[in-house]
Amino acid sequence: MKDRMISLDVFRGLTVGLMILVNNPGSWSHIYGPLRHASWHGWTPTDLVFPFFLFIVGVAMALSLGKRIESGADLAELKKKVWSRGAIIIGLGLFLNGFPFNIPLNAEMAASFEFMDIPRRLLTLRYWGVLQRIGLSYLIGGLIILYLPRTRSRILAAVLLIAIYEFFMRVPLVEGWGAGSFALADNFVRFMDIKIFGEAHLYGGTGMPFDPEGFLSTLPAVLTVLSGFWLGEYLRKPVDHQEKLSNLSIIGIMLFMLGSIMGIVEPINKQLWTVSYVITMDGLAVMMIVLSSYLIDVKKMDFWIKPAIVFGSNALVVFVGSGIMGRLMYMIKTTNADGEIVGIKQAIYSGLYVPLAGDLNGSLLYALTNIAFWLAILWYLYSKKIFVKI
Repeated sequence: MKDRMISLDVFRGLTVGLMILVNNPGSWSHIYGPLRHASWHGWTPTDLVFPFFLFIVGVAMALSLGKRIESGADLAELKKKVWSRGAIIIGLGLFLNGFPFNIPLNAEMAASFEFMDIPRRLLTLRYWGVLQRIGLSYLIGGLIILYLPRTRSRILAAVLLIAIYEFFMRVPLVEGWGAGSFALADNFVRFMDIKIFGEAHLYGGTGMPFDPEGFLSTLPAVLTVLSGFWLGEYLRKPVDHQEKLSNLSIIGIMLFMLGSIMGIVEPINKQLWTVSYVITMDGLAVMMIVLSSYLIDVKKMDFWIKPAIVFGSNALVVFVGSGIMGRLMYMIKTTNADGEIVGIKQAIYSGLYVPLAGDLNGSLLYALTNIAFWLAILWYLYSKKIFVKI
C-alpha cells in the first residue's frame, strides 16, 4: 500500500467537513437530531467526529513517524518534534478558549472595558478543549511509540492507561464520587478536574462544572490514537491490498460488536470517553477506512473525492479559523430589521436563512454555507500548494 493513502486523506476530509457541519448551525435551538451530540450516554453521528479525527492522527503517525523510525532517523530529533507539535496544538487550543481575551469587539464591551480585563481573562480561562485533547493525546501516544519500540511494550502501556482510568472511575476513593458512577454529577473525571484545576477553568455548558475533554478521560483517548497507529502499521505491511481490506472488515465489525456489548457494563459515553466508547468508535473508524479504500483503491470510484482531499489538506486552518470566525460573528454586533442590536450571525440567520427555509432547515442551510465558505478558502490554499503544518 502506498505510504500516502488517498483514502485516508478522503476520510480525514469527510471528518473535517462533518465537524464544520455540526459545529456551525444557524441556531443551536434548531438542529436535526443526528447533528446533535448524545445528551449523555449513547452516541449519534455527531459523536463520530472527534474519535475519527484522533484515530486518523494515529494512522498518520504510523505512515510518517513509523517510516522515519524504520529508516533510522534520529530518535532524539523525533522526540523533540513530538514534544513541540503537541505543545503547539495545546497552545492553539488555549488561545481559542481565551479569544478575544476580553478585547472589546462591540459597544457594550467597550463601555465597561479596562486594560486589566485582558490579563484578568486568565482567571476564568478554560484549560481543556478539543485541540488540547488532540495535542495531549498525540504527545502521549507519540512518546509511547518512540520510547517503546516493541509492539508488546506499547500494548502494555495502553493497558496501563486504561487500568488507571478504570481504577479511578470505579474504586471508591472519595466519598460521594466515582465508585463506578458514570453519571454527570458524581463521576471521578469531574471530581479530579475540579480538585486539580478548579471550577472556574472547566466547561459549564452541562449546567455544572464538568469538562468533556478533562484530564482523566484523556487517558482512554490516547488508546484511540494508538489504535489508529496500529491500523496504520498493518496497512504498511506488504500484504495483498484486498486481503488487508477483508481482514480489516472483520476486525472493524468485531470491535464495533465488542464495544456495543461492553456498553452493558460500561456505558458508551463520549464526554467521559469510556473504554466502550473507544472500542465502538475504533470499529466504526476501521470500517470507514475500509469503505473509503474499497471505493477509491479497488473500484476506482474517485470522481467525488477532490473536495474531501481539499478539506483534509489544511485541517488545522479550518479548526482554528472557524473557531475564531464563530466567536467574531457572535460578538460583533449589528442592528437587525427590527432595530434590535444582535450578533452578526443572528442577524444573518434570522434575516436571510429563516425567511428562506424556516428555523430548522435555515439552521442547516447556514451550516452548509459554512462548509462552502471554508471549501472555497481551502481550495485556494490547495491550488497554491499552501499547507499549514506544525
